[in-house]
Amino acid sequence: MRDMRNPFRLQYAESIETDADFLRLFGPAVLDLLPDGATKGKPLFIRSAPGGGKTSLLRLFTPTVLQALLALRSSDPYRDVFAKAHSLKVVDNAGILVLAIMLTSRRTFPALSDLGLPDVRANRLFLALLDARVVMGALRSALVAKHRRYPDDLSCITIDALPDDPPIPGLNLPCDGGHARTWAEQLERAVCDAIDSLVPSGNLAVPGHDCLHSLRLLDAGAIKVGGVPPAQRWLVLLDDVHKLTAMQRQTLRSTLLEQRSATSTWIAERLEALSREELLANGALEGRDYAEVVNLEDAWRKRRFEAAATGIAERRARMASDVAAGTWTTGSFATSLDSSLDPAEFETTLFSALETVKGRVSRLVATHRKYREWVRSRAEFDGTLREKLVSWRALEILIERDLRKSQLTFDFELPTETLEEREDSAVRAAADLFVANEFGIPYYFGIACVANLGSFNIEQFLRLAGDLFEESLGAALLRRSPVISPRRQEKLLIDAFESRLSELPRRAANGRDVLRFIEAVGQFCRQETYRPNAPYSPGVTGIAISMADRDRLLDKEFLGRNPAYNRFAEMLGTTLAYNVFQATLDYKVKGGRYMVLYLNRLVCMKYRLPLQYGGFREKHLGDFVGWLENGYTPPRGDGFPL
Repeated sequence: MRDMRNPFRLQYAESIETDADFLRLFGPAVLDLLPDGATKGKPLFIRSAPGGGKTSLLRLFTPTVLQALLALRSSDPYRDVFAKAHSLKVVDNAGILVLAIMLTSRRTFPALSDLGLPDVRANRLFLALLDARVVMGALRSALVAKHRRYPDDLSCITIDALPDDPPIPGLNLPCDGGHARTWAEQLERAVCDAIDSLVPSGNLAVPGHDCLHSLRLLDAGAIKVGGVPPAQRWLVLLDDVHKLTAMQRQTLRSTLLEQRSATSTWIAERLEALSREELLANGALEGRDYAEVVNLEDAWRKRRFEAAATGIAERRARMASDVAAGTWTTGSFATSLDSSLDPAEFETTLFSALETVKGRVSRLVATHRKYREWVRSRAEFDGTLREKLVSWRALEILIERDLRKSQLTFDFELPTETLEEREDSAVRAAADLFVANEFGIPYYFGIACVANLGSFNIEQFLRLAGDLFEESLGAALLRRSPVISPRRQEKLLIDAFESRLSELPRRAANGRDVLRFIEAVGQFCRQETYRPNAPYSPGVTGIAISMADRDRLLDKEFLGRNPAYNRFAEMLGTTLAYNVFQATLDYKVKGGRYMVLYLNRLVCMKYRLPLQYGGFREKHLGDFVGWLENGYTPPRGDGFPL
């Protein structure tokens, strides 16, 4: 296994060389995201931004990985993974129950579009090539599941005839595994020869299929090893489907939905493959009654991502070579991140900040007697220096709110009970953020914060955790404390934001538009968050447009007449595909219906925003289009220094 020193750097399933290492690093909580009956019948579309964990999820179900899991199931690092796989009825103690065929869509398939064939012939050619590869994959998986060698033991495989069904073109059934392999190889070679041929496409005798015949074989249990089926049922795993052309994706989708195979097919693709209409409609599917869709980031939002991410981090930390050698001795990844502000280090800063806030409150109260009881109550508050600072800053926010009320009030002293009623957790969270920003106190640190900054994307979390782990390892090597201080954590995390966001122009064609809009939204949210009365406590981390405006972004005729809106729609689609925004559709508030767009948590850190969800501001679509064109200009008026 490469880079055992820092396993966090292994962010792609393909880079983990052995099945045993893959299983040690695999976080089983992702299996909870699968719908009931995921391996039985309905096609399953698994989608995410880059790095969401799609390939790792698929790899777990491959026969070599499951065999390794069966062999290792009694060892500590593997028990929980086996328990999850067992609960899904993928394996039992006797062997593999669901036999998977995993194919990548990166090779050859996209090149079919270069032949210049009519759509119908191109689709038939695509299905024929897919059939060939599914059959070859099935032969290989069947032998692996029964501990046979491929291709040496192909004679052990038999394929029964399919009664009452149309024949499979070119494949005479019944036959043995060797004959089926020859058929599949010849079919694939014919397709590849067509791609490489200089003969005009209209003159090619190109084979083609009008359905996925391979699924008919799997449905019927026709493939047997030693006269018995190699497993209870089959599972076809298609990875990197975003690499297919739009027409090939549509052909695959419609074929699976229309064929209604009893064999489940999982289609893993990046969100970037979806059309703008699909992205803005939350990945809607035609025929959705006959398919399941799992958007991994959305699914994690409804689950305990922090616990899952922490579990993955601990697995990786335990595999580091420095841990095995005893050089790195913190005990766990979480404990290598200091999660508290050392009173000694910050005592001077906190004391000075407390006196500053007290002074501001005293000046407010000097002209408004009604808050004197509140101040007396706060003066009697007993807590740490930091707790006192946050409590006084919360008091300042509540006084600002009361002063800004439009209705006339008498200047009677407000009782302490009123203060207690108004000071909720959101106000205290806003106060915590405000004092951190104003007085240079670290805010983004600790394992919970790092998990939050992952924004429900496993790769993003691993990159952040990897930078922190590298820092801890380096300190241990120099015989310094491997526990990273809050201030250093925050510095490393902010640097990680800069490196990740700088990749957008390279990854996406309109990445510079995305960066321009992020800047505008970040400045707007910052302005709204740091108002003196914290009206949207703990802060604003998202924007919203009405569902009616969302519909305008789906109206091709409207966009055709309005190039600026079309540019905005394209940019917004990219932000959703790359997890820059997380969308919630049809959110009901203030008597209206909105599409809410929450910022990726890394962007929140860049603009010193809280990491909680819930705070957003709705604006007209035209305002956002203007921001993309001209940037955001804050309004004149009072506000907290930015």
